[in-house]
Amino acid sequence: MPAPEPRLDPHILEQAMLWMVRLQSGLSCDAEQLACQRWRQESAAHELAWQRLSGIGQGLREGTCSLSAAGARSLLEARSLPSRRAVLKSLAAGGVLIASGYGVQQRAVLPGLFSDYATATGERRNWNLASGLALQLDTRSALDSDLLDGVRVLTLNRGRVLLEVGQGTSVSLRTGEARVRPAALARLVVSRQSSATLVQMLEGTAQVEHGQDSGLTLQAGWQQLYSSTRAGPLLPLAAGAQAWTQGLLVAQRMPLAELLAELDRYRPGVLRCDPQVAGLQVSGSFSLDQPDASLELITQVLPVRVQRLLGYWASVVPA
Repeated sequence: MPAPEPRLDPHILEQAMLWMVRLQSGLSCDAEQLACQRWRQESAAHELAWQRLSGIGQGLREGTCSLSAAGARSLLEARSLPSRRAVLKSLAAGGVLIASGYGVQQRAVLPGLFSDYATATGERRNWNLASGLALQLDTRSALDSDLLDGVRVLTLNRGRVLLEVGQGTSVSLRTGEARVRPAALARLVVSRQSSATLVQMLEGTAQVEHGQDSGLTLQAGWQQLYSSTRAGPLLPLAAGAQAWTQGLLVAQRMPLAELLAELDRYRPGVLRCDPQVAGLQVSGSFSLDQPDASLELITQVLPVRVQRLLGYWASVVPA
């Protein structure tokens, strides 16, 4: 069975797409072609993103070639990330990125690129979307926002978000597994975990709709995991549920594989755990902003070592 392809940083994929648009739209000069080559050689992640994007299909390459000079210039000169995404969305709607099924799969392939709000690897960002509504997106997260009949409707496409709801604000947050309606003055964390959604109530209450259930009330101090078919047991809020907002990961007898999976989201490249040490339990506080330093700390408290390849691939194996 072939190994799964490594995940790529949406920010790096976006850079690769912008280079492809520039080089194939007739706006580039020799110096820019050399600059693109240097960019590809800067890291294995850059080259992998370029090859992954090139492999989407001949239709995508033909689409970037057929993009008008004005359209390419609008994309390349868009100074803000939201405006750049708006141009890319319009290109997809216009058929430039639809070839080879790319437009249909855009959210699955590049959710960070085509979402209204997104973060890259190792990045956390705060936004105030409306009066009394604030959010913080964790690393590698993507979210859409719409206003429907006076209700702010958020769609979490990937990752994790902290929501703070003020007085008089109506908001609904949707995922593939649940719909969450927080009450006023609520603070909560919603996370997408593979094919499940975890809702953690920090303050206040929220109604959670799942499947045919019309809505369960989740109280402060509790959390619940929802898959597409069932709701998990109601559990006390995990220690350090919001520690990630401060760049920390609090572990209490956490399996090493689970801890490394969390650090992997903050670290460029690929981080793997040897099955022989995956079940070792870890307790402590680890830096998410300095994941490699956290890896070194793990080697001091557990009988493991870190194998590295080109600074991109890392594996935690028995010492």
